[in-house]
Amino acid sequence: MSFPSPSCAMLPAALHPTDTLPLPLSHAIVHVALCRACFTAYSGQHSAHTFGGKDLLLVDGLPQFAEVAILRAFQAAGWQGRWLETYGNAKMNPGLWNAWHPHGPRAQEQLPITDAWVNERLQAIAAENGNSFSGCWDVVAWKNDRLVFAESKKRKKDAMRGTQLRWLEAALHCGCSLEDFLVVEWEL
Repeated sequence: MSFPSPSCAMLPAALHPTDTLPLPLSHAIVHVALCRACFTAYSGQHSAHTFGGKDLLLVDGLPQFAEVAILRAFQAAGWQGRWLETYGNAKMNPGLWNAWHPHGPRAQEQLPITDAWVNERLQAIAAENGNSFSGCWDVVAWKNDRLVFAESKKRKKDAMRGTQLRWLEAALHCGCSLEDFLVVEWEL
């Protein structure tokens, strides 16, 4: 895939892909858009729960995580979105977050998605994925009739997991295209 493609041009400028990442699916290796980003570390005093030792970034003047920084880039470009978190949630009831509350996972504000077509697409993918949101990519963003899944990966620290590859494959079976997926490889 060469960049920019028309669908990549719709992405926020801060998340514009400059490369692709080869990912092994069950029947082929596919190439997903890859954006390399540099975020600012949070350096102030804080008592924020780090959700298992995640890096705290400066987002909205607060200690947040990369998922929120990615979500804010979409929102600044007129997209709607959520950080979709499956850890500690029922397999068909993920957390739908807009920010990180410093008191930890149980303090997070659930922000339901009100766009029916987005919910229908997410439910269809989860059904195809064995009735589970496990592996759903970190940020789900939508604008007009476009739905994008973005996955946060810290450079030289994180790798794609099998559950994320299965989510990608389930989404492709449900009518999504490779252009609906973006890996954001970030560093401080």
